[in-house]
Amino acid sequence: MNTTNEGLSRRGFFKGALAVGTMAAAGLGLTGCGTPKVADPASASTAVSDTSAATGWSWLTQPAAIPDSEIEDNLTCDVLIIGAGTAGTSAALYAGVAGIDAIVMQKTESIQTNGQGYASWNDEWGTAQGIEWDIPGTLQGFANLASGKANLKLVRNVIERTGEASRLIIDNIPEPQASPAIVDGYVAYRWLYDNDVATRYKGYADLMRNMGEKAASQGVRFLFQTPAVQLVLDEQGAVIGAIGESVDGGYVKVLAHKGVVLATGDMSDSEEMLEAYCPVMLDMPTLHAVPCNTGDGHKMGMWAGGRLDPPMTGLMMHFDPSPLPYGAAPFSALPWLHVNVKGERFTNENIGYQALASAVALQPEHRAFQIIDSHLLEHAFEYTNGGRPGDEAALEGAVAAGSILKADSLDELAQLAGLNAETLKKTVERYNSLVDKGFDEDFGMDSEFFVFNGIKDAPFYAIERMPAKLALCNGLVCNEYCQVLNKDDQPIPGLFAAGNVQGSFFGYDYPVVGFGGLSLARASAGGILAVKSAMGTFEEPIV
Repeated sequence: MNTTNEGLSRRGFFKGALAVGTMAAAGLGLTGCGTPKVADPASASTAVSDTSAATGWSWLTQPAAIPDSEIEDNLTCDVLIIGAGTAGTSAALYAGVAGIDAIVMQKTESIQTNGQGYASWNDEWGTAQGIEWDIPGTLQGFANLASGKANLKLVRNVIERTGEASRLIIDNIPEPQASPAIVDGYVAYRWLYDNDVATRYKGYADLMRNMGEKAASQGVRFLFQTPAVQLVLDEQGAVIGAIGESVDGGYVKVLAHKGVVLATGDMSDSEEMLEAYCPVMLDMPTLHAVPCNTGDGHKMGMWAGGRLDPPMTGLMMHFDPSPLPYGAAPFSALPWLHVNVKGERFTNENIGYQALASAVALQPEHRAFQIIDSHLLEHAFEYTNGGRPGDEAALEGAVAAGSILKADSLDELAQLAGLNAETLKKTVERYNSLVDKGFDEDFGMDSEFFVFNGIKDAPFYAIERMPAKLALCNGLVCNEYCQVLNKDDQPIPGLFAAGNVQGSFFGYDYPVVGFGGLSLARASAGGILAVKSAMGTFEEPIV
């Protein structure tokens, strides 16, 4: 093997892939937007940093209303759902089963989801397995991770009804079959084929498609390739509908008698919105199958008088799945030595999975390497930072696949990874001296783990890590009934939000440990609850 060429090719790939990912995300924007009547557009600026006026964010300029003369079609319904991802499709399924006259506007040509399953509390299957549900205890655990930012009444309403939402889906969608498991005291659902976990992403996508087909068979009307471009307000400022742009460039107006549910996803595919709200995600590759989450609902909600969570909330940027060509490697987020592309240590590695991903994102080229020696399996399962576990078979498979590099010397390892050998050896020498002392003078890693992590005995391993963005759960401020609030904390009549366009839910980081799968769970249950809130049946059972 020509190790020099391999090291260069890994770095060369990264630069090319990063450029493509950046252009793909930046190239998507809103298609003509506006509202006939909204609150003073200056109110939107309160959701952005003090420098926003100087930088000129596009959404601070109130678009002109689309005149009735340009409307080619007029429709009415009880509930208008904008977006057909997890939140919107779940809302549509519920509307169809409940006999609610609903229309769904979707910007792409089909239902679009990202993910592979979700969490469920107060779940019938979990109860049958002996789980004793403790929602207050669950909320305490969530509150400890929410940085004081979450509306815990909203969180409680969603979490305690995820079981009902799961039952609605399972009762109505027989294929693919639900595959439940108990994780951290709740039920984690995946939808698999032949009980093969490798099918989880396809299974989830098929589930959402089948849910949409079920909703359509029950009378829900889907307007695909019709992005909503402005909300319609009455003279009192209540939201009464929306205008969408059809594929031929014309406009359709939908008036909703009961309310409009924003289910438009997050903003992480908009480079401009990331610059304003989450610059750590700038230039990061996306794991979205279709990078269409460009903050459409956030902007329309702000133009209608709503505001976003201040400041950034719910950063979701992970190592797994990986944007790297070699695929995801096991042992992510476990606290061995991490070095950046300069070969230098840069952080306390014994931090949570999400936090470590953020630390790597801030490094040159947004990537780093875990450096480990031959003892890596001896303590791998003693860490609880939320990363991917691994065993000997996983290690050998990853080495064969190229996602883990293996060498008999640090010089050879540096060459394989494209790192400066002298800098890497100097870093390892310093690291080992601290391990021998028994405490980390440089970054303060907990000695309980630090003393295990010397880099001394061959073979040596390097595991490349690069996070990719999944979502930025920074949404419109809402109350516990999924109603969007204005700057005076009063509900905007007729406007509801669910999924990642809904704020008031997460802290600064998405909680990976103890609440994995909550993002899709809150989207699914929240979409249903938003429809129920619009219909005035919030307190009634889902099923």
